[in-house]
Amino acid sequence: MSEYDPQQLSLPPWKRALRRAFPERHIMIRADNGGYHAWTLGSLSQAVAAAGGVVLLGIVTYSLAMVIWVDAVIDSKTAEVNEAQDNYKQLLAEVALYRDQVAEVTRSLENNHAVIARYVDSDAPDTGEAQPQAAEPGPVKAGWEAEAGRARDALLAQLAEMEQGMAELSEAHQLLARFDDFELEMRKMVLQRDLALEENKALTQRVGSLEDLVIEMETAQAALLNHFGVVAQTRIADIEDSLSEVGLDVDSLLNSLVVNQDGQGGPFVPADLPILDKPVFKDTVVSLNSHVDRLDALRDLTDHLPLTRPIISGYRLSSRFGVRRDPINGRLGRHEGLDFAAPSGTQIIAPAAGKVVYAGWRGRYGRTLEISHGMGIITRYAHLSSISVKAGDLVTRGDDIAAVGNSGRSTGSHLHYEIRVNGVARNPAKFMKAGQHVFKG
Repeated sequence: MSEYDPQQLSLPPWKRALRRAFPERHIMIRADNGGYHAWTLGSLSQAVAAAGGVVLLGIVTYSLAMVIWVDAVIDSKTAEVNEAQDNYKQLLAEVALYRDQVAEVTRSLENNHAVIARYVDSDAPDTGEAQPQAAEPGPVKAGWEAEAGRARDALLAQLAEMEQGMAELSEAHQLLARFDDFELEMRKMVLQRDLALEENKALTQRVGSLEDLVIEMETAQAALLNHFGVVAQTRIADIEDSLSEVGLDVDSLLNSLVVNQDGQGGPFVPADLPILDKPVFKDTVVSLNSHVDRLDALRDLTDHLPLTRPIISGYRLSSRFGVRRDPINGRLGRHEGLDFAAPSGTQIIAPAAGKVVYAGWRGRYGRTLEISHGMGIITRYAHLSSISVKAGDLVTRGDDIAAVGNSGRSTGSHLHYEIRVNGVARNPAKFMKAGQHVFKG
């Protein structure tokens, strides 16, 4: 639909934009009984289908992105879990080491306690009479005190080291608590990944079904286009064969045909048709377009050819085309038309579109009308009682142009009907016979 169509201009802007983006499409399928089933895809239906396709594509894309993101997160969490496990094993080894160190410190304390006990025992007063070592008590006591001080310092250092290790062990316990949280989060992520994979699988199957449906529809449309092409070819052959039997050169007539058309114009804007990008359609559409153009040209041609009868009913054929015995003088002569005997005043209609080039009295033809149909073809109507048109008028097939009469050289009420091609008389009966085949559909 043109953007300058009054119907289009009366629509709201959003509807005009919708129709420009999604023009109406018509699908026709021929039925077994010879008829056709037609479906119309409206602009709104096409827009909804396109939006659904975009949403479906977005869902599929989002699902794939989620699967990829979840896998990356799981890999990251797995790496953190492995690192935490390694740290936990290292801490267990350090705890075992600290346990050994505590045992060693405990043994050292026990040894020091034993030494101090012996020192105390040796330093205690003796009630006996004999004290052989009493001569050197000071130096021995000082030695034991020094040894006890060194042991105490060593124990304090080991205790400080153990306190630092226990602090690190506390941090390890916190890390193990975080590990439990990581494991729970990882299970959630795995569940989300599984759900995303299931949803992606369902969407993939849906996309596959839609692709199969699109392929099926494209095949059906290609077959439909092929069928239309065959129908057009058959119709073209019928018309051309019928016109050839009349003795007309179809191609020459098409080249010389000038059809009056309504005014048209405007800049040329190439049509962007995605359907032509598909090999299954490209050749078929181009071929169908050529057949349709040929068929349209032939229809324009037949509109300007006198292929129908000038009188619909109420007549009889009183004289044929060719050599006959003259009805007035009885001599043999050439009759260059057909005589339709009918009551005076019987309506005469134009057998094709054309322009009136003569309307008036012409000698023995009496009251005469001549119509030019272009391409050198003229029809003549003689012995008329009245003429309904005047020179210069344009007529179309079926227009009332005159009435049957008995004017001029005539023995009774009838229509003398001639068809001349480039001035040569042709048999009108052949034209009317061809018209029966041309207009049968």
